[in-house]
Amino acid sequence: MAVCQRKDGRWQVTYRDGVHVRSKAFSPGREGKRQAKAFAGEITTRKALRQELVDAQPQVVYLQDLVQSWVIAKKANGLKQWVRDWVSVFNSVFLPALGRTPVHMLTQDAILDVINEHYALKAQATRKRYIGYLKTALNIAVDRNIIAVNPLAKFKMKKEERRKSPLTLESLELIIGKARKHLAWAIQVAWNIPCRPGQDLYSLTFSQNVKWRRGGVEVFHRKVGKWVFVRCSDEFMQALMERRRQHKSDYLIEYKGRPVADIGTALSNAAKRAGLKFAVCPYDIRHLWITTMLDKQVEISAIAHLAGTSVRMIIKNYYEPHSSETEKAAALLPKLGTAQEAPLRLVKQVQVA
Repeated sequence: MAVCQRKDGRWQVTYRDGVHVRSKAFSPGREGKRQAKAFAGEITTRKALRQELVDAQPQVVYLQDLVQSWVIAKKANGLKQWVRDWVSVFNSVFLPALGRTPVHMLTQDAILDVINEHYALKAQATRKRYIGYLKTALNIAVDRNIIAVNPLAKFKMKKEERRKSPLTLESLELIIGKARKHLAWAIQVAWNIPCRPGQDLYSLTFSQNVKWRRGGVEVFHRKVGKWVFVRCSDEFMQALMERRRQHKSDYLIEYKGRPVADIGTALSNAAKRAGLKFAVCPYDIRHLWITTMLDKQVEISAIAHLAGTSVRMIIKNYYEPHSSETEKAAALLPKLGTAQEAPLRLVKQVQVA
């Protein structure tokens, strides 16, 4: 049981009545604090005497309240585009289906019914993300003692299959040929600076990240919490200098003088105009950069360093031995059925003296 002061100044007593978490608020100031402490003492006495706890209503919390708390917490670090997208999805899909059910009455089956109804034909990654977001929001309810157990606590998605990008240098050139000017430049930036598409890429600025004298760009890989200097070609550095004169903002990637939050839709549309028969996303450019560097036999540790990942992940997800090595292995493999048996040796006579 706890007596605490809320942000609006009122005093609140929170306690548990069996399986329910209950609360009662009192007016601000000394008198409200005194009443709250008196009420807390009364609850303690009733519990000791095993009397029925009355005078307070169960604290009913709904899913939208938890999601709102989560969004507010995310806002402190700057709302990313995926958070905005998730809020839109939640309001249009999950809120109508689950919004009238108190959190403590939510079940795993009820949540999965919504997933199966609306996203049965979507990619596994999509379903996994949405279940993960809901699971995180419900963890807030557990932390606040609103519910004892997260209804999704024991739910496990099967291992997500790694998406193999069919993007090639030739198809990327086709996309650039059909892209608008700002997208064509964004692709060039993503190709020359192999950071993750998102805040790592779109937050790059001329004043803070471009190191003109060193001939490259300094990038912060947020996933690994590491600063990396990416050396760039003279041609790309010249292009950066020209863009700095043209841009209205300080950002490397902008559209009509404003920073860009995502190029996914524009990239997908350009791929369709180029006649590509497969889906393309910004992450494919990063994948293509890594595989190209491997084909050029750049040292794996250098690739991992520049891309902000680990050697283990490069080997697991991208690495294949160079073709010359695989040909050598095939040539050196012994042929079965060609080994000849050694001839029999006759036993020599032993002469007796």
